[in-house]
Amino acid sequence: MKNYKTKIQRMSCETIATVGMRVIETITQSMAEDVKSSLYATQLLEVTNRYRKAIGPNDKERNAAISDKFNVRKVLFSDLYDMAYGLTLSRDAGDKAAAIRVFSVFNMYGSKSFYGVRQSALTQRYATIIETLLLPDYAADLERLKMTDILAELADAHTAYETLYQTKGNEQSLKAPSREMRLEMNNALKVMVEEVEYFSKKFPTEANVTLWKNVEQRIAEVYVTAPGSTKKEDTVTTVTRSISTNEAI
Repeated sequence: MKNYKTKIQRMSCETIATVGMRVIETITQSMAEDVKSSLYATQLLEVTNRYRKAIGPNDKERNAAISDKFNVRKVLFSDLYDMAYGLTLSRDAGDKAAAIRVFSVFNMYGSKSFYGVRQSALTQRYATIIETLLLPDYAADLERLKMTDILAELADAHTAYETLYQTKGNEQSLKAPSREMRLEMNNALKVMVEEVEYFSKKFPTEANVTLWKNVEQRIAEVYVTAPGSTKKEDTVTTVTRSISTNEAI
């Protein structure tokens, strides 16, 4: 196959993911056992799966779960803030003194709404307030005011939100394929194609030759325009979405 390296480089992000998947399936369904057991085949499978995950759409259900945890934390904090403030007006001197101490922590930033505060700063504020109230110094006051269990709920809600948010962030760091990830995908596909070509020439069995022709077809067919599309539109999409990389092989 002439210029297949250049063709691979010029593929859009979604196209190369499709080709990787199709090449793997073509190899798996072939009778070329040596190629199927090749380390390059295993490598292409691993890289393609990781790459496809990286360019996948956002998880709407998880986004909704994160938003839900955010709101649960907000409501619990607001309820505790109002509860502590209300108890500062208690006629019981002991309750009032305990409430004043607890409320001073809830109100350490001077507000329960935190309008205009960045999300990262907001999380820091909640974390600081929760950590402070969980200190032994406030245990007796919280117990007296019957706020211990509700504070635990707030702490749990905060932890749940942070876990979901950070997990999403960790995955998003790989969402838009970096230059390095695209280069890795390019190389995995290139070496696999070279491996198939090598076996077809070095050991020209019917299985190896047939596999080579089929792999050639997998790369050639991606340039066929989809029904309802135009060649001009297809070209624009490819140029817009492709990531230019340098040859590594």
